[in-house]
Amino acid sequence: MCALALHLAFPLTTWWWLAPFSAAGLVWAWCTAPLRAAALVGYASGLVFFVLGFAWFGQTAGALIGPAAPVLDLGPAVVEALAFAFAALLTALAVRYCDVRAVPFVAAAAFALGEQVRSTSALGVPIEQLGTTMVDSPLRPLAAFAGGYGLTFATLLLGAALGWWLVARNDVRRLRLAIGIWVGVAACTGLAYAAWPARHYAPPARRVAAVQGGIAQTVKRSDAGLALALDRYTKMTLALRAQHPSLVLWPETVITTDVMRVPPLRARFAHLADDVGATLYVGAFWDNGVTYENALLIFDPHANTNDVAHLYLKEQLVPFAEYVPGPAWLRALPYANEIGAFQPGVNGVETYGGATALICWESLFGDVAHARLRDDPQLFLIATDDAWFGTTEGPYEHAQAATLRAVETGRWVLRAGATGISGIVAPDGTWTRRTALGPAATVVGDVGPPAPGPYAALGPYAIGLLMIAIAGTPFLAAAVRRRAR
Repeated sequence: MCALALHLAFPLTTWWWLAPFSAAGLVWAWCTAPLRAAALVGYASGLVFFVLGFAWFGQTAGALIGPAAPVLDLGPAVVEALAFAFAALLTALAVRYCDVRAVPFVAAAAFALGEQVRSTSALGVPIEQLGTTMVDSPLRPLAAFAGGYGLTFATLLLGAALGWWLVARNDVRRLRLAIGIWVGVAACTGLAYAAWPARHYAPPARRVAAVQGGIAQTVKRSDAGLALALDRYTKMTLALRAQHPSLVLWPETVITTDVMRVPPLRARFAHLADDVGATLYVGAFWDNGVTYENALLIFDPHANTNDVAHLYLKEQLVPFAEYVPGPAWLRALPYANEIGAFQPGVNGVETYGGATALICWESLFGDVAHARLRDDPQLFLIATDDAWFGTTEGPYEHAQAATLRAVETGRWVLRAGATGISGIVAPDGTWTRRTALGPAATVVGDVGPPAPGPYAALGPYAIGLLMIAIAGTPFLAAAVRRRAR
């Protein structure tokens, strides 16, 4: 029940206020069970949580593999649930060996650490991160100082304090600890808000635009899809001329053909960019004869009026969707032929004209976005094809990630989704422009200079080390006490 309630903190309900109370129930269960049982309860609750949270994975792709469609949901859930089991086991160990005051901190740090581990690396699955949905809660300012994993820690700490007190409700010490933690988190949030640089970001002065074609995935993949996309995106982009954008962003793979092998098509886009007087980003495929890649083609009329000026290749691909990780023989497995054959891109330069691109899946990785800050971009561009997920929670959760990236990095974000959600996000996480999910729409607005907080300098790995220290120090202290006896 608590795993279900925790899921309800995410879209489509987005009842973020349920999160700490759901966590309280989970921590209560972990604290009252034997070690092995705690791990099993943790795993079972994680399995429920992720099965519910990943249910939108196969919205469109599931039709490609027929009876095997449940694998898209159950497969990742079976693995990701280990993060819950880890947090449960460490919490149960803390109950037995650590100071009573340390248990909520160990539980919260272990959960945040498990979330970070499962959300990092090429095989990471950064979906259903608690910090992502909590960025829409009053805790948001904390993300500018401790990132999404800091939000997860704060949320779990609130729940763990309550759950630890529920184990022994007559224990005055635990009640005081719970009250102290809730007051402490509130105070830290207030201080973070007061010191938040993004509260006073400079007035935006650069006009940008995003085009949302509103073409459903089933239509996009049909024979007529390419002609429809070319016609619709061209007309919608030309209509932007009167508003004089300096940059226009199209979504991921709106052009469903290998543009490298069609020079007239590239020339068409270059002339379109010249007509509008803006740098144009076009999502398409790029096959150089050796690798097949998911790309954003950049047409800059100030650099080249006849062809591509620059190219961004997607570096972080979706495993078992865009490519098959591991040995080549995996391609012989049933339905493996339905999995894409893309190769990870290698970009000599990731930031162009002060803007750095993230294609779809990449924007969910906080470490990937933070790594791009080495070029000190003024603006993040997120091009995505959320049409795969229809009207499920997928597009909404993906849009929440754009909010979190803006707050973490202190940068403006311009987002273009094939069917939404598209918009512009300010460094404080406010959407200054936002489209509805589904229909064709354009977004036009202004962006400005960065307003980064401390997290932009610290990054996720520093927070991960902090979580290790918070979770590990009570055990070290307990070991020292035992030796002293």
